[in-house]
This record gives sequence, structure tokens and C-alpha cells, in this order.
Amino acid sequence: MKKTLLLFALLISISYVFITLSLSVDKNSALKAALQWGGLAALPSKASNLTIQKKGSIFTRQIIIEFDSDSSEIKQWIDKSKRLQNNIPQINKGIKVYEIHPGENGAFGGKVEINQQKVHINMCWS
Repeated sequence: MKKTLLLFALLISISYVFITLSLSVDKNSALKAALQWGGLAALPSKASNLTIQKKGSIFTRQIIIEFDSDSSEIKQWIDKSKRLQNNIPQINKGIKVYEIHPGENGAFGGKVEINQQKVHINMCWS
């Protein structure tokens, strides 16, 4: 009985590690895809509170990324992002909204919203 419980606990532990690693790789690939679709540079080195959400089906993909960073880092990120460099944002209630249509690599595109030190990226592919 002890051996069975030990084996069961070991299998649960291995499964947990495998799932955790798979989700981490999946989030990294989602981040990379969204940045490519939007023609965006790598996130600022001091980015914090990073969240990544994936939505969609076999035929569509939507990736939503949010992060915080200081204003100078966000400015440098904008300057390094080829699709934001000459893109004049609309300002709506103090929020800068950059429209990116079409996106890169066949992506539909999306938008980047900057509200002070919070950045919200929403990219789609279909």
C-alpha cells in the first residue's frame, strides 16, 4: 500500500512539473507571436506585472498582454517597435491608442493602449 501511494505521489509530482513547464513554454511562444504580429520590440527589461491571455479557436487567435513599466522604458520600447515608431496614437481619456492594421506575418492586427505606466497589447490572427 505504501509503495502504491508513493508511486501515485511521484506520478502526480511529475505531471505537475510537466504541465507547469508546458504552460511556461506556451506563454513564451504566445508572447513572441503577439510581438511579431504587431511589429513590436521585445518588452522592456523592467516590465513587471506581466500577464498573457490566449483566446480563439483553430481558425483564429487572440493574444492579450499587459505589463507595467516606467515611462522612459515605455518610450524606448515604442521607439524600438517598428509599427509604433511613425504611428500617431489617438488619445482617448488620457489613454494612447495605437492601431496596428494589418499586422505582420499575415496577422489581422490589433492595438496597443498605453495608460501612464500600464501597457495593454491586443493582437489577432485569423
